[in-house]
Amino acid sequence: MIMRLFKVLLLVCSVNLVSNAAMPSVEVDSLTAMERQMAKFLSDSKVSAQLFLGYRYHSAVGESHNEFAIKRGYITFSKNITPYLSGRITPDITVDQEGDGEGDVEMRLKYCFAEFKDPTRQGFFTEPSILIGQVYTPFIEYEEKINRYRVEGAHYLDRIDQVSSADFGITLTSLIGGKMDEDFQRRVNSNHAGKYGSFALGVYNGGGYNALEKNDNKTFQWRLTLRPLPNHIPGLQTSFTGALGKGNTPAAPDWNLYAGFLSYEQEYFVITGQVYQALGDHTGRLVDPMGNPFKNRGQSLFGEVKLFSKKASIFARYDNNETYDTAIPTYSTRYIFGVAYHIQGRTKVVVDYNYLDNNQGNPVPDTGIFEVMLELAF
Repeated sequence: MIMRLFKVLLLVCSVNLVSNAAMPSVEVDSLTAMERQMAKFLSDSKVSAQLFLGYRYHSAVGESHNEFAIKRGYITFSKNITPYLSGRITPDITVDQEGDGEGDVEMRLKYCFAEFKDPTRQGFFTEPSILIGQVYTPFIEYEEKINRYRVEGAHYLDRIDQVSSADFGITLTSLIGGKMDEDFQRRVNSNHAGKYGSFALGVYNGGGYNALEKNDNKTFQWRLTLRPLPNHIPGLQTSFTGALGKGNTPAAPDWNLYAGFLSYEQEYFVITGQVYQALGDHTGRLVDPMGNPFKNRGQSLFGEVKLFSKKASIFARYDNNETYDTAIPTYSTRYIFGVAYHIQGRTKVVVDYNYLDNNQGNPVPDTGIFEVMLELAF
């Protein structure tokens, strides 16, 4: 079955190349009628990939190690069925870090959804859509379109297990008040480019895309983004996001999250800042021995400056969070510094250093990671 899938994909690539070159198509006799029908179906689909590959050096108290690593590999298949209906499936290639399969390169699903949309609708609600299946959640997907350094590691609220980037459920999205002009979209950012902002909200299992549902609770998550001065300061946006539900354990401890996010994007630099406070987290593991969720809060800052006609960048990030699990809160602070060379589009080489500094009450040791990573996007 896997070999047949590869044959179909090779045929799809051949069909696309041949059609682009305006040459007659060549039928592959070795494929069955069903496989030829599948190839015809896929021939006008979109296939893309995003790979994070490179070298990493880890250091901690009393130990160190280095490795060549595949951090992530996303392969996306998408197709417009009609102007108002499309589908997407994105396998996620990663390395198993624990259990019997530790060290194995695994493929799991990141996204698998149907999208109902109206790309022609203007007015207050512009280009609305509904996603059903294994979908992106409201906030992380938005932040990743502003802070484009997922190759370094997970974004702040995802990294500390407050939210997952994807989950099983339903997401409703829309731009607000039309779209920004084409010049702004070309020079600065064409994602979530609502003139007065955008929003996303949904209902999900709550455990994230890589966890089974362990209780009957469903979580409600949302993001509301406003662009207050689109004609004067078009790059300024403010967002409010959060979640209400239960942690993903059979005991179902409370999980309530409230966060604010401020961003300013310009052609040659990006600045963001966010603060949050929460009770528990989406995993349900941030609890005391009696199962009561801990209060926690924190903040994160990110900045990027683009140089040499935007071919190079320097970036930095500061994360801090506090967990009130004892009389003395547990603190954790992360410092990230890096430089990037942008080859073409999203493809880039990134050199960065990530240092995690914990206070004495934190059981996790201080760690530093130096890495040279290639983000290959095609």
